[in-house]
Formats: sequence, structure tokens, C-alpha cells
Amino acid sequence: MGILRVLTRVILTTFLTVYGALCQAVTPPLQHIDAFKIITVEGEDVPSLLGLPLEQLSLAAMIDGLLEPIPFQIDQYNVGGAVFFEGWDVPLAGDPERMDATDKILFLFKDAGERYRGKSLHDGTLLAEILTRDAQGYERYVYVMQNSRLRSDEQYVRYSAEEGLVETDFYSIRYHPNNHLVWDDFSYVNYLGERPLDSLNLKLRGGVLTSLAEVELDNEQLIAVPRGEKIGPIRTTTQLDFSVYFLAVRILNLSVQIHHGPKSLMYDVRGVIPELRRSLVVEPTITMSIDANRLIGATVRTSAAPQLQGVVDGTIDAQEQKVIEAGLDPHNNWIWVSTKRNLDFLSYVDYLGGFDSKMSLLLEDDLERTRPGELFPGQLPNTGYIIEDFPKKGFIGVVVSLLMSDGYDGDPNEFAVRARSLPDIEVRPL
Repeated sequence: MGILRVLTRVILTTFLTVYGALCQAVTPPLQHIDAFKIITVEGEDVPSLLGLPLEQLSLAAMIDGLLEPIPFQIDQYNVGGAVFFEGWDVPLAGDPERMDATDKILFLFKDAGERYRGKSLHDGTLLAEILTRDAQGYERYVYVMQNSRLRSDEQYVRYSAEEGLVETDFYSIRYHPNNHLVWDDFSYVNYLGERPLDSLNLKLRGGVLTSLAEVELDNEQLIAVPRGEKIGPIRTTTQLDFSVYFLAVRILNLSVQIHHGPKSLMYDVRGVIPELRRSLVVEPTITMSIDANRLIGATVRTSAAPQLQGVVDGTIDAQEQKVIEAGLDPHNNWIWVSTKRNLDFLSYVDYLGGFDSKMSLLLEDDLERTRPGELFPGQLPNTGYIIEDFPKKGFIGVVVSLLMSDGYDGDPNEFAVRARSLPDIEVRPL
């Protein structure tokens, strides 16, 4: 009877080992378009964690048959829905030391692993299982741990506040220390050529009291000063203080947060328009764009007319003019630029909190034109968004996202949606 029990145990252990290996074999690696997506789990979706000390929580996944720590961070948010910063005007939504419904757990999609089946030793207590399901239906898992002493030392994003330098395994960007709207340098690791992107361009245009007295402000007058940073292994956030002046009168004081992910860059702009000061400006528009550096031969497509393709050659030809005239839908507004040199970038704009204005496309293709804040002559190309019809008063909220890849393949109507879509997520208490 004892021998039978031993044989049964050996057979069962062998079965579980082989089964686990087979499961791992049939789950293919994530595709590049998905691997470095930042997965966000809301605190409200994991009730069993609410009220627990943040310092006790960590994440783990099955790696080579063992439950191992993975990089993660927990971001806390203010009552306005942005990442919280101490000393900023907007207060924290919850408890600074405990898990709240408004807190968010962040990890990378690629770090999710096979399902834990209770046969591996681990440090700490398992609290919850996070199931992710990719576009092909494959399931991957991450586990919330309590009181685990183990932490991953992997940093997907590195940031030096003193130097204004952000580095990931894919790109690096250096900001001007006195104005984080100005890029002193930008590089992409696999790009074939010199610096691919020249500058971020921001322009505010409007009439002062009358549309006949038009004023245009650009990177030389629009200054965003860093006020704080949240440095994490998954995402780094910088808080900026951004003021807009007309005739020495501050008409807008905006909160700008820059989020840096491994393959993404996001500008979150929020503020309130004072009615009296807004009345000084007639028919205002704001333009946000990226000026590239001599991407001759690059192609430009947009969500409004994905079948049309503009080719960068230093002049706006008939095809590019058609792309411009197609415009942009404020709620479906991707722009895809393919350099053909191991760098594609996709941009998107999202409106927040009921702010909903008309939008048009900026596309410039010019060999010689220069703008303030640029290091290289020419707009080759300069692509972005013109936001119009600003409200007379109230909240303004805009998020501009830039995603980077060595190259996107297939139908842009499909990959432009997939690139920013998160997997299905289920959270189960344990």
C-alpha cells in the first residue's frame, strides 16, 4: 500500500510537471505591439486589498516554474483624477499609506506568466490573482502578494530629475531644465540615422479683444516648469506648472503631467478657464505637434483617410493636401508616421471631463521652415492637432499620447486601435 501511494505521488508530480511545461509551450510570447503595454488595475477592482498598508503589497508571476517578484508600482491619485503630487493644489483622494479605491497597480503585460497551481514555494501570502487575456485569447497571470520580502530590481524607465533625462530600453529624451516643453535631445535605440524627432511644438493663437488683433504664442512664451516627479520602474510622471499669458495677464494656469513608459510618452493637460480672462481672447486655438528631423521618404496616414498616404519630400503635394483636407474626428484621431528606418510613431488625443472641441490636422512638409525651439531646419514632417472652439469657461482636459515601435504592420485601422487597447482583465481574490 505504501509503494502504491509513492508511485501515485510520483505519477501525479510527473503529470503536473509535464502539464505545466505543455501549458508554457502552447502560450506563445506576446507580440511586440502588446509586450510593453502598461497594465493598470484599479484599487476598486480588488476589494480585498482596500485598507492594507501599501508597503506590504507587491506583485509576482510564474517564471521558470517559480513564483518570482516582477517590477510594479502603485500610483496614488488626486481628487481630480490625476497622479497625486505633494504640495500641488489638488488634494489626495485617499490615505497616503494604505490602498484605496482610487489607487492604481501598474505592471507590464510581458511580465505576466503561467497560472500558479500551488506547487511552488513562495515568500509572503497570495492575496489576489490577476488574469490577463490577449487578443488571441491566451491567458497570463500576475499575483498580488502581501509581506513578501522579495522585490524585482528591474527598472523599465530611468529618470534623472537633475538632468531632466528620461531613458528606457527603447528611447531617451532630455528636457530643457527651465522648460519641459523643449526637448534638448531625443533618440530611439534602433533608429537608422541621426536624431529622428526634433521638438515638441505648442502654439496658442487668438485675437485680443477682437479677431483683427491676433497674437500667437509659441515655445518661447509658453513655459512649463517642473514641480515634482514620481519615479517608478514602470512609469515616471513629472508634474509641471504651465501658465499662459496674454498682454502680461495670466489667462490660463494649467496642470501638465508627462508620463514616460518604456515605449510611450503622454502629456496630460488639465485646467479651468476663468470666464473673465477667457473673454479677452477671441477665437483661440491651440496646436500640439511633433516636428521630425529630415524623415525624407517617411509616410503619414491618419484615421480620417487611412487609404491616403502622404510621402515626406519637402513639399505638400496633392496627396498630402487630401490628407489635410480629410481633417480629424475628435473621437477617432490617430496619426501614424512610418520612418521606414526602424521607427514608427502613433499619436492620439483624448478629451477629458466633458471637454469636447472641434479638431483639425496639422501636417507640414517643408525643407526650410523653422520654428522656435527647434534645432534642425525644416518641418519634415511636422504632424499634430489643432484644437478649436474653446469654451467660454470651465474645465479643459486633454491627453496627448505618443506610442513608439520599430515598425507597425498590417491595416492601420486595426493596429492603431490595438496599439492602445488593453487586454481583458479579471481579478480574483485568493
